[in-house]
Amino acid sequence: MKNRLLELDILRGLSILGMILVITPGDWSKRFHWMNHAEWIGFPLSDMIFPTFLFCVGMSITISFHKKIKHNVPYLVLIKKILIRTILLFLIGVFINGFPSFDWQHIRIPGVLQRIGISYCIVSLIWLFIQSRKILLPLTFLLSIAFFIGAFYFILLYYIPIPSFGITGHSSAHSWPSYIDQNIFGIQHLWMYGTTDGIVTYDPEGLLASLSASINIIFGVVFGQLYILNSKWYNLKYIMLFGVLLLVVGYFLNYFSIMPIIKKIWTSSFALFSSGFSLLILSVIQLLITQHVVFKRVFYPFIVYGSNALLAFIISNALMPIMDIPLINGISTRQGGFEFFNTIIPSQEWSSFLYGSTFLVFLFCLLNILYKKKLFLKL
Repeated sequence: MKNRLLELDILRGLSILGMILVITPGDWSKRFHWMNHAEWIGFPLSDMIFPTFLFCVGMSITISFHKKIKHNVPYLVLIKKILIRTILLFLIGVFINGFPSFDWQHIRIPGVLQRIGISYCIVSLIWLFIQSRKILLPLTFLLSIAFFIGAFYFILLYYIPIPSFGITGHSSAHSWPSYIDQNIFGIQHLWMYGTTDGIVTYDPEGLLASLSASINIIFGVVFGQLYILNSKWYNLKYIMLFGVLLLVVGYFLNYFSIMPIIKKIWTSSFALFSSGFSLLILSVIQLLITQHVVFKRVFYPFIVYGSNALLAFIISNALMPIMDIPLINGISTRQGGFEFFNTIIPSQEWSSFLYGSTFLVFLFCLLNILYKKKLFLKL
């Protein structure tokens, strides 16, 4: 096994950079179409970014555990670290949601970091169990669990009635994910824009859908383990082939309305489709860096972002509400930046995009200093 898996570093950086770019436009209403999430059913490019990061989490789990188990770190110590990391991710996520006003009566409880923490915890504990029990054909066993999760979620949505509502399928108002989040968190603690007919009904990073999101992490674990084992299956041809297969299966389920691709409740078809997308991007990166050495330099910013992904995400989310605080003449930083670029470029979409890109450049300068000093935020 090589010291660093360069394509993973690049993919992680690409995904976190994409996540930040999507949340830092110059004007929310003046964005390129691909930067907008699907209203409900669909799979725009922006919806593929977060699942790709989860795929990277899965690959990192395998590599990290391999090193620790190799050095005889006790399994109970590893379990403790998993639980502590999960709790910290959840608490940091809630903190970000509340910053800077901290209106505890209406603070959003679910969120991106919370989902990462929950899904990471589920898959990590499963993989640790597999490793500790030395289960034969561990990857087959793990893929079987992924299939079980996907099938369970499908059956739950389309065959198990919800109290007082019956079978509601993938309804944004009364599906099982919405029902559980409303009853556990209360609508006052859900995403304020997760509305149906003007009423808050769901959260795109809700509790139940985090179980389905763990499928993306599982596929990351599988390919991370293939890499560690120097398996013949971890090569460009098979990564691309498996990626296409998952894309086709996910698309098939959506096309024939068996289970539509919906990111906001992370349907099983979405988990499959987005995992296939992640594998294809991984294969493209692998192709470029192995066939053309220059791309190792071209991808350097992604490596920097990927090395401090958590810090980059925290900084960008903390600054996002500050960007909207009115400053000089009642104009916010976001609005002023957008108008500045719009005076240079007539396209409002490009002006909005350039504002976000400029923010990424400034953030890169900070992260690059930390990268060169080998300072990384890790939980």
